[in-house]
Amino acid sequence: MSFKCPFPIEMGTIYGNGISHFDKTLILFEIKQLLLDLCEGHFIHLVSFIDKETGLFVDAKGYWTLDEVKVDLKDPEGYFALYYFDKAKLDQKKGSIGNLTIREVFAQAGPVFTDFYIGSKEEVELKFRFPDQPKLERYLINPSFIKLQNSWYLHRMF
Repeated sequence: MSFKCPFPIEMGTIYGNGISHFDKTLILFEIKQLLLDLCEGHFIHLVSFIDKETGLFVDAKGYWTLDEVKVDLKDPEGYFALYYFDKAKLDQKKGSIGNLTIREVFAQAGPVFTDFYIGSKEEVELKFRFPDQPKLERYLINPSFIKLQNSWYLHRMF
């Protein structure tokens, strides 16, 4: 499958308040950068968006330290390679054909809108909406960002 990069993404609906327009723009920039990396087949910017003290929740159950994320990103058999990029390995792991990597989900989604759910001035959850392919939304968890020492960090992966 060929990928048209970058994936088309726009700011969606904002729920709540408490963060500045600048903060919203910064968070959207970080998501756009991560989705560009995803489209291009790597996550070279991911580490720079993770706080070294708080780490990253990679799925609904898995918490990883920054060092664990770095190790996995280098592993061609690792979590990110499997679930985000390598369809053949994902099919093999799941024992079935036709599974979608996160990269393929975004490639098939069409336009992507990012809704912001502002919990506080230091915590924002995002939801990706795919108006053309809403059934694809079920493949993702909502990413979240936290603000620490005036910087926004990805706290939960999508």
